Amino acid sequence: MLNRLTYLATSIIAGYKIANGMEHYSDITTAFYTVSFGVLLLACILLLLMGFEIMENNYVAIITSLIPITLSLGLATDKLEQPQIFIAVIGIGFFIAMVLRLSGKNKISALSLGGIHFLAGIVIFLLPLFLFFSGKASYNILAISFGGLLIGTTGILLGLIKINKFVNLKQKIYGKFPLILFLTTVLFVFGLYEN
Repeated sequence: MLNRLTYLATSIIAGYKIANGMEHYSDITTAFYTVSFGVLLLACILLLLMGFEIMENNYVAIITSLIPITLSLGLATDKLEQPQIFIAVIGIGFFIAMVLRLSGKNKISALSLGGIHFLAGIVIFLLPLFLFFSGKASYNILAISFGGLLIGTTGILLGLIKINKFVNLKQKIYGKFPLILFLTTVLFVFGLYEN
């Protein structure tokens, strides 16, 4: 019950971000952030109704991978002057990973999707640090880096569990995942808040 309430709270926070605080972004940045938090909201509802096993579904795995991908694209289009190369690399990589995942090549698809997640995660983690330390953003943007580190580490552990590493930690990680997702969402929303 506590996990379900945590997923519900996370979906409410994601929904709040979609409904509020997007007016100062460009159309493309707004679209990327809306997809990211919209998929997060949908994922939380699915997790609330069906449990963590739903994440094993190939279609759900592809759709939920849009959360870090579109968040990183939103950051890139909002904060970088020339984001086109990054958009192209992520777009092509995601298309290849999606085709491989749907074709049933599990190990190759997991690696390709993991590669895209890694690239998106690097942007989510490093870009806010760069912006803060170069004086181009306020301190709250660091929350995005912390959120990316938190969910990224969890994602790596979940990936290792899938290839039969750290299997003994599976139940612990699954048990903590609702709280990790909640904290990550709060950090992302706070990090994107602008005065």
